[in-house]
Amino acid sequence: MINIGRYNIWSYHHLAYLVIPTNIGWKSNMDNVMGAGLAKQVATRYPNIPNALGWLYKSGKHNCHVMEQLKLIFFPVKPLARNPAMSWSQPASLSLIEESARDLGTIVLTSLVVVPHVGCGNGGLDWNEVKPILDKYLDHRFLQIDPL
Repeated sequence: MINIGRYNIWSYHHLAYLVIPTNIGWKSNMDNVMGAGLAKQVATRYPNIPNALGWLYKSGKHNCHVMEQLKLIFFPVKPLARNPAMSWSQPASLSLIEESARDLGTIVLTSLVVVPHVGCGNGGLDWNEVKPILDKYLDHRFLQIDPL
């Protein structure tokens, strides 16, 4: 994974796929809970995404999800809570980040992928714990961006 410094991740959207950290959970209307950080920005930009993602997660598909047309990759960082609507309130999980990174590293894509500090915002993890996990699975196709 190559560090490209501090930038607004959206400035790379025309050039690369963007990794969006998510939680595995859904509200009663089946929308994925996307209330903070990049997930919230996606929900604002693309109002249909929360429902599509909620249904995927409810169906048991807890891996990374690529939305080719939008050049977005949803990367689970928070596991399913006993009450799925409360998944957002949990801390991010290093083991789930490792599963997601392993999955992401196997996906064949036609362009670069920009990866933020997954699990380190609302997820509460320390980047020094997360980065070695990502480095283990993500190669030169992945650009790591520092938050502004």
